[in-house]
Amino acid sequence: MASSSVIAEIDRALARRNRGPNVSASKKKKRNYLLQPAYRQISLPEIYESSEQELNAFLERIRWNGLGAGMQACPKCGSIDEHYRCPSIGGWKCKGCAKQFTVLSGTRLHGMKMPVKVFLSIAMLFMEAKDGKSSRELSGDHGLDHQTVHVLTLKIREALRETLSAEEPLRGYIQADAAYFMKYVRPGNVGTGAALAAKAVQKNAGLNEEDKPSPVVNASMHALVVFVQAGPQGKRRYRMGLVKTENQVDLLTLSQQFCDKDSVLVTDQHSAYNLFSGEFVDLQRVNHNQEFQTKDGVNTNLAENIFSRIRAAVHGAWHRMSVQNLLEYGWEVAWRQEMVGKNNLFQLEDLLRRLMTSGRPTRFVDYWCKRPEDLRPPKEEIGEIREVPKADVSKKRGRPTKGSARPQKPVSADGKAARVPAEARAA
Repeated sequence: MASSSVIAEIDRALARRNRGPNVSASKKKKRNYLLQPAYRQISLPEIYESSEQELNAFLERIRWNGLGAGMQACPKCGSIDEHYRCPSIGGWKCKGCAKQFTVLSGTRLHGMKMPVKVFLSIAMLFMEAKDGKSSRELSGDHGLDHQTVHVLTLKIREALRETLSAEEPLRGYIQADAAYFMKYVRPGNVGTGAALAAKAVQKNAGLNEEDKPSPVVNASMHALVVFVQAGPQGKRRYRMGLVKTENQVDLLTLSQQFCDKDSVLVTDQHSAYNLFSGEFVDLQRVNHNQEFQTKDGVNTNLAENIFSRIRAAVHGAWHRMSVQNLLEYGWEVAWRQEMVGKNNLFQLEDLLRRLMTSGRPTRFVDYWCKRPEDLRPPKEEIGEIREVPKADVSKKRGRPTKGSARPQKPVSADGKAARVPAEARAA
């Protein structure tokens, strides 16, 4: 009896092996939404194969979809009508103020000379890069100047920041946390000579009298503060703020701006969050020195997750960040987190809608020289994105040309080269 049962079990095992793996079980395994066919609703070949008229109609639908079929809104006077077609500029002429405009007039892309097909290709690649994509890569992919693509991506991030921050405040269960960026200070060179003294200096570089590393803080170091409205994946909402340090006044102001008072906030034990208890329904704390999560399941993992995404983008895509644009980069990652679970066509349309319905740019306004001089912001507010006149660029000194005479150094009475005073060198 026992032998027959053993033989039957062996026969069943052989039959399972001959049938191969359990195909039905592998089909039931849930795949990431990025790998599912439902995610891929649009692709780059579709953009390249479309005509300029089809792509312009795509942008028109995104910008003026809520006005009705064939209707446009004049960016000058605001009149909504079926305006006159103006083929010479590929746009319309307003029936009210007779102002000519295109689908890009009055948007972040006002005055853009880039072909629509190239722009949509950049927007598509920008959207598909889940951890960000550098302007250098985008400029290399499309054969464009780096400055052109860099300003365009900054305009996209600026639109994301302004539109997301203008939405309704966060409500319910909210996690808050802060993280510092640009803390690293590169140590100075100490020499790598073979002498024993030089090796000792190099080994002890950066140590104080107590043989401990001296605390060095980068002057550009700032903190990004994030507020996350908890919920299922794809339903979470994010808000970003930039502060120099985690002091109570800055964080309290940000929380009042981004969060509804009838909310429950979860933070760590930092003293900057002490004032939150009197402003919201409840304040729950997590002592990270002892645990990452309380016994009741309270944690700040959602807030810390977005910081890990930002750091991954810094090291893997952007490679550097500046204080001027740190907040814009943070809002970009916040938007990407809100788009989790959406198909790529929805994400592209959402990106273009925010870019084309949020008005003219506020910081990066005159790169295409389309705004009058009296309406441009001061140069100190534009930031690093500015063009240097060719006459101000210092010329590299090379070998003297044929026939040129080098200036003779002054010689003292003993025949040695005389020392030139500092005043004379400056003159």
